[in-house]
Amino acid sequence: MPTTDAYGQGVQIAALTDAPNAATLAFNLADALTPRSVMRFASASARAATLTSPVEGMVTWLQDVNALEVYDGTAWRGVFYGATTSWSNYTPVWTATTTNPALGNGTLQGTYLKVGALCHVSIKLIIGSTTNRGAGAYRLSLPVPTANAACPGVLDASFSRSGSPNHGTGNSPLFANLTSTDDIWFPNVTVPGDYDVWTDSVPWTLTSGAVIQIYGTYQTA
Repeated sequence: MPTTDAYGQGVQIAALTDAPNAATLAFNLADALTPRSVMRFASASARAATLTSPVEGMVTWLQDVNALEVYDGTAWRGVFYGATTSWSNYTPVWTATTTNPALGNGTLQGTYLKVGALCHVSIKLIIGSTTNRGAGAYRLSLPVPTANAACPGVLDASFSRSGSPNHGTGNSPLFANLTSTDDIWFPNVTVPGDYDVWTDSVPWTLTSGAVIQIYGTYQTA
């Protein structure tokens, strides 16, 4: 009868006393070694259709997003690998709780780097002369949804403009399962220690040339 490999991986090795059967020999080796190799799939959906009952420790490569992932017994988790050092561009969506703004001839750019379950993000908004400011508390979309965690992260924020004062810093606490920032807070310009939510007039009126930046790291879904 077959024996198993010397490394405790459960790979069956035919014994000399077994009846010759090339097909059985080939299948035993292929079926045992393939799940222990880096398996390649076109996408996560293609992987799910094939690996209906993944086993803890399986490793896969997703070709559509160039991601190396390992199954931890509950979910597929991203694995950092040395080639993941370049940032990707994305176009953030700028919205408001009352009336959405319109960028006009302004500039809105985003870049991000996802390493495992962490996402580093940088967003830059420059107000143009034809930008419509909209109304309400502003939001900026994130490149990857936040994790289902009590506090996936807190992003930093800055507001620069001409005039005096010309620079302010704030923050944006993130919450579970978000696809965009929530309230972005800046210090009240007249009340020390008080913070207000970023709107078309907080901390200052959005005028042409004003620059808002959001940056930091958070846990992803």
